[in-house]
Amino acid sequence: MTARTDALRRYGVCLVAGALMACATPPMNVYPLAWIGMIPFAWLLARASRPPAAPGVLRSALRAGSMGLVFAFGTNLVALRFAATVVTRFAHLSAFVGPLALGALAALEATRWGAAGVVYSLLVRLGLPRAGSFAVGVYAGTFVPTMIPWTVACGVCPWPATVQLAECIGERGVAMIMALEAALAAEALGSLGGGDDRPGAGGRALGRRNAARALAACGGLLVGTLVYGAWRVRSVDALRSEAAAPRVALVEAAVSATERWRDEARHALLSHLTALTLDAERDGADLVVWPEAAYPFTMPHVSRHPPRGDMAVIQDGVRGPVMTGLIMTGDLGKYNSAVVATRDGLVSEPYDKIHRMWFGEFVPFADTFPWLRKAFARGIGLRAGERSVALTAGPVRAGLLICLEDILPDAGREAIGTGANLLVNVTNDAWFEGTAESELHLRLARLRSVELRRDLVRAVNGGPTTWVDAVGRIVAELPADRPGVLMTRPALLEAPFTVYARWGDAPFAVLVGAWTIASASARARRLRAAAEAEL
Repeated sequence: MTARTDALRRYGVCLVAGALMACATPPMNVYPLAWIGMIPFAWLLARASRPPAAPGVLRSALRAGSMGLVFAFGTNLVALRFAATVVTRFAHLSAFVGPLALGALAALEATRWGAAGVVYSLLVRLGLPRAGSFAVGVYAGTFVPTMIPWTVACGVCPWPATVQLAECIGERGVAMIMALEAALAAEALGSLGGGDDRPGAGGRALGRRNAARALAACGGLLVGTLVYGAWRVRSVDALRSEAAAPRVALVEAAVSATERWRDEARHALLSHLTALTLDAERDGADLVVWPEAAYPFTMPHVSRHPPRGDMAVIQDGVRGPVMTGLIMTGDLGKYNSAVVATRDGLVSEPYDKIHRMWFGEFVPFADTFPWLRKAFARGIGLRAGERSVALTAGPVRAGLLICLEDILPDAGREAIGTGANLLVNVTNDAWFEGTAESELHLRLARLRSVELRRDLVRAVNGGPTTWVDAVGRIVAELPADRPGVLMTRPALLEAPFTVYARWGDAPFAVLVGAWTIASASARARRLRAAAEAEL
């Protein structure tokens, strides 16, 4: 086999394995593939890093990085395929631009795994164990900033016991543990297939022993994770059973993506929201939540006195309070915000969305590339908020997450840092109608509940309006294609902050760094001792 043929086969397997891993996400939902998809990739990296196949340091790092890029390109082509439709729908571009945009997005998101491959190669060169190097590489890659930063951990969160460690080590840490399990499985397969590279029965026997050790370590990690997860699910359920549980009604307006921009439709939209709110209050709602930007008029950012009459948030007959997303205007521009409106005609201090969506709320590089400004004109002008604000309504202290903020671990920590006893997400997923985006969005959001140990309620226009409990389970859900109200009874947990909520990724990152340094130092000492023994 020529070197070129071998490379093509290697990259082909990486691409297929990456696409396979994506099948753990909606709508396929084959959860074990979150692990299985990583195994061929880890095996190929190990094979490529063994002498005499391994080239020099730089070439080895570039090869491993390129393998990671191809692997994750396949993953993101499958998982993020909705992007092709959304770009043409949002920016009114030609149909052929959609696949190009999907390819560009898949390549951008793949940089995380490209970085993982580079880190893996460098750590193996330092003499660290391959399985550990793979896990650390994957962990390091999760810190690379991208547009839709998701990890393999989202693939298995429908099995709650597998992700409960997120309260200590976060989504990134869970992804690292999964990567370590996959790498150990790959190591076992490699040992069975090639022994220890020595001829004869001795090599095969040693290979079997190595495989047994790797499988035992993999199984031990998985069992330990599941035992911890099962214990935490029971203990959190006990806490939830004793917590206050107000009636929170989540409104699914089912309004098309562009309808709210039509001036002549604004009053009809407000009447529609009011009718749904009255239905919810007749059913005993203590708080009603409308989706992102649902209030169809703008409101001055500094004002606490919203419009009255037929433009009021609280219309005749509505008791309130109502929590709503809206667009607020200020001297510096517009804000994607959320407020609580009360029957006395006032609104609360707003929470202004801090983490804006690329191209949807701001356009990166618009000054450098003027055509981007023209194509994505709707995404220009929304300013970022400066801090998280808890919105209070009776016993509810809501930590707000607007749109894609609920897939960001950092945004979740900012929200819980306000002292929130409930996480509230308001989203408009109508742009993604007919795609799997909304289900994937929900899958990613569920990890915030586990990291922060708070129930999460999501009022989503055009997507599954959902109640997620503090262990990441979906308790109740509305379909995405028709208007309605989801009545929930979320537990208002007042438990102390989790390790992850208080300190974020820092503690686990320090442990990972300490292991890496200690392992590299131990190998250096062994090499020095061997050199001295030869002398």
